[in-house]
Amino acid sequence: MKHTRRLHLAVLASLTAALITACGGAFTSKVDFDRVVVAGDSLADAGTFGLKFTVQNSAAPAAGFPIWPEIVADEYDAGGQCNYYTSNGATFVPNATAGCTNYAIGGARIVNPAAQGGNTSPLSIPTQLAVAAAEEGPYSKTDLVLVDGGGNDAADLATAFLQATDPAGVTAYRAFLLQQIPAATLDPILAQADGPVVAGGLYMRTLADTYYDAIRTHVLGRGASHVAVLNMPDITLTPRFRAVLAQIEQANGAAAAAQVQGLIRQWIGAFNTRLDDRIGNDSRVALVDFNADFTDEVQNPAKYGVTNATQSACEVAGIPAIQACSSAALDANPPAGARAGWWQTWAFSDSFHPTPLGHRLLADSVFRALDAAGWL
Repeated sequence: MKHTRRLHLAVLASLTAALITACGGAFTSKVDFDRVVVAGDSLADAGTFGLKFTVQNSAAPAAGFPIWPEIVADEYDAGGQCNYYTSNGATFVPNATAGCTNYAIGGARIVNPAAQGGNTSPLSIPTQLAVAAAEEGPYSKTDLVLVDGGGNDAADLATAFLQATDPAGVTAYRAFLLQQIPAATLDPILAQADGPVVAGGLYMRTLADTYYDAIRTHVLGRGASHVAVLNMPDITLTPRFRAVLAQIEQANGAAAAAQVQGLIRQWIGAFNTRLDDRIGNDSRVALVDFNADFTDEVQNPAKYGVTNATQSACEVAGIPAIQACSSAALDANPPAGARAGWWQTWAFSDSFHPTPLGHRLLADSVFRALDAAGWL
């Protein structure tokens, strides 16, 4: 192998002892990747909008704190984790910096709505994959492709469903579902008593097909033999959806809130089950069980060195805008009884995105999947 790297992450329990050398805890990978190509949403965005969707690094504003694709690329000494796209306020254009292989954009979706430019926009993850294939392909055995997506799609579905409380909302929900389900299939389902719920599950299964079909066409079909795909996390555990569920509970009671949470989880499970089925035993694809790991981190935070897994650090500090939520600002605005650095052990930066610690934990999830695939 051409290089060794330090084992610097906190949670890599699944690495076998055979990978550990006698030289200070360093290890050598089974596969050497020269390039890491990324597509996805805000979780993977390396700076399209001039920031990362986490706490901003006051000591190094341009570099920022490392997000999970950067941590993975760094472990393989692969580089390339600058943003391929930049936003000029009206559209997205290729970065003037050459060699950027991170195509992810904050706000991207598997199915990008027409109001955001539709499925030909770089805000479409399938479009990102197609552009990456044209720019970077054909892929070789020394390429690692990382793909995440679906969290925004799940939030869109949940929001459309919850807003379908009047004729206008019902019409909007139907229009949303038509993005993935033909009218001839959808309308008979919606006519049933539990039709809106059933249709939501069908939407998510079809969304998983759309996601994997894009990966199969633009990544595996372009020669990639090492692809790590994240499944969909439980968005009801984020501060954003905790607030939604709290509002439902206040208005309609705890049972109603639990029912909505269970429904959203059911839909997310439908997506993840379908994605797992589509991947099957394909040795070229490592499925990262982001859902299970994220859920365990929130439910058992101390196990991961997390002291708060329910609140947004930025909002607690009175800084709701992610671009203004810097390490210095957080240090200057601690919660009662806390000291500078308090946010470093929190899970969430804003209401929908992880802190730098959260990104390290997500990178750990990816490493476990790569190890299980025999690539680490």
